Formats: sequence, C-alpha cells, structure tokens
Amino acid sequence: MLLINIFIFIFGTFLGSFLNVCIYRLPRNISIIKPRSFCPHCNNTIYFYDNIPIISFLILKAKCRHCNKKISFRYPLVEFISGIVLLFLYLKFGIGLNFFKYLFLFYFLIVVSFMDIDFHAIPNYLCFLGILIGIIFSIFETTNFLSHNFYFNFWKLPIVRDIKNLIFGFGFVYLFKFFGDSFLELYLFFSKKDSIEGERESLGLGDVDFMGLVGLFLGIESVILVFFIAPFFAVVYGIFAIIFKRSHLIPYLPYLSLAVVVVFFYKTQILSLLRLYIGG
Repeated sequence: MLLINIFIFIFGTFLGSFLNVCIYRLPRNISIIKPRSFCPHCNNTIYFYDNIPIISFLILKAKCRHCNKKISFRYPLVEFISGIVLLFLYLKFGIGLNFFKYLFLFYFLIVVSFMDIDFHAIPNYLCFLGILIGIIFSIFETTNFLSHNFYFNFWKLPIVRDIKNLIFGFGFVYLFKFFGDSFLELYLFFSKKDSIEGERESLGLGDVDFMGLVGLFLGIESVILVFFIAPFFAVVYGIFAIIFKRSHLIPYLPYLSLAVVVVFFYKTQILSLLRLYIGG
C-alpha cells in the first residue's frame, strides 16, 4: 500500500506540472499542447530531464539551465499540492465517480487561484467550462441514481438538485455584488474618486460564476459558508498589506478557494457549531 500511495503522489505531481502549464499559458492565450515546455525568461525549450516535478527544481537549484534566471517556487508548490490532493482523494473515495468529480474541483481551484494571483482575473470561459463538466458529472450521477431507483421524486434527481444549487450560487452572490457595487458607486461619487486602485466593482463576475460552480459541486449550504468564510482569509492579507505597505487590491479567488477547502473538510463541524451557537 505504501508503494501504491507513493506512486499516486508522484503521478499527482506530474498532473501538477500540467496544471502549471495551464496557469501560465491560458491567460496568455498560448496553446497548452504546443510548443513544448519553455523557460518564460529566455524561451529556450526545457529538456525532459529538467522537467521532472519537484526534483528538477531542486537539482537546478531553482535556476534555468540556459539563462540562469530564477525559477518561481510556485512550480514545485503546485506540483506538491497536486500530488497531495490526488493521494488524499484516492484514500477517501477510491477510484470512482466522486474521486474524479472532486479531483476536477480541487485541480480547478488550484488553476484559477494562481491565475488570479498573477492577473487579478481569469479567462471568462474557465468557470463556464467548469460548470459544464460539473453538469456532466451530475448526469452520470443521475444515470446511476435511476438505475437503482424505480420510484423517485423528480426534485430529488441529482441533475435537478445540482441545477437548483447552481442557480442559487449565481443568484445569492450576484445579489451581494449588486448591493456592493451600488454602495461602491455612492462612495466613489461622494469621495470624488474614479476608482479604488483601478477597481470599480465590489465583486467580479468571475467570482459570481465561481460561486455558481461551488453550488453545483457542493450544494447550497456550502455556497453560504464559503461566501462568509472567505473574507476572513482576505482580512489576513489586508493586515499584511497594511503592515508592509503592499497593494490593498485583493485577488479574491484564492480566498474563496481556501474557503471551499475548509468547507469540504469541515462542513459538518461548522454547521454543528452554528446550530449550537444559534440554538444557545
């Protein structure tokens, strides 16, 4: 079992290497298939033996073999996280529909989070692609449900449930965006400013789409929890920005993604604490 787990982790790091390609190339409109991996500084092709996840980074001492420029620590970090995610989901679900469903979700979180850190935005089509794949998983789940249930309630069908959750995720967050944008416009009007560090929106439409995807994969309760937990992670960055005089413009998707991870692992405990607190 130990050897199998090690193999799964290593395989996950290679998947992480592909995620690094997506993170770098998709926002720049570069094909993720061609050309082969190249150094972003000197554009030289990276040899296959210099492209081994984590190990090559250590052997090369975080520098390009050709131009000697620094290789970002993000590359082995993404590879390591991807390996851990694959191993954890395998241990939790085994190989099955849930394994592939949540593997896609977690890898999607990795890609959009690091894109948002670099660009403060993600390509518009990514969330829609994620939603489409989520619906495909829901269709498979519905097919499996129908094969085991001859009598059923239409509203309990997985595809119906998930579409309802998707719509709730969109609507719930868009409502907050509408009021947030309205208050921001009033603030800019009375303060006679054009924007706050170039921004005129409280939330981007990408965040709204993302929360629709969260609803589709994790349900209505998770949408609400993620939306209200994410600001606590953002506050940590805000304090850091104040202390070190960094930009206050916060790429928000990483904090939403962190909140998704917390809710995925601890949703039951969080809801129990809330019920206890409210009931008390």
